[in-house]
Amino acid sequence: MRFLIILLVCASCTPIATYPPIENKTVENYSKNVNEPVITILATAFEYAFEHFGGMDSIVFNLPKGMSATAYARVSEKLNGVLPMTEVGQPAYHVVELRVRGFHADVDMFFPSASGGYEMATIHLEASLIDKWHVTRDRVWLVPVKEIPTPNDPALLVYE
Repeated sequence: MRFLIILLVCASCTPIATYPPIENKTVENYSKNVNEPVITILATAFEYAFEHFGGMDSIVFNLPKGMSATAYARVSEKLNGVLPMTEVGQPAYHVVELRVRGFHADVDMFFPSASGGYEMATIHLEASLIDKWHVTRDRVWLVPVKEIPTPNDPALLVYE
């Protein structure tokens, strides 16, 4: 009985988030405020992409549309001060979509390739009550990336 109660409590506290937000009102409410573990998942995915896919001398990142300036600042802080993308055409790791379901997450990311273009990968991460977030596998897609996202950082928007 105790185990069942603990399981129910843990299951009810697991995060659900999708970026950019595309789902029903319940999931949108979770997605509005970017909290842990989303920041850790993003930072871990960027570090993994940098180490395994390369393509750049340092990490420059772009988050999905709809993420706040605070999210950019927190990811930058988590990555020891790396900078977000600031200019159109600037080489960067682009998170196209992030899906978090409990202790599982998938990050769809565009990354600069050695050939000079971009490629897309899905990075799968997992965690548990005793393990921190870590990458369990990745899949590089053989679909050509033709359109590169522009910077999405709200801090860059100029209101006229």
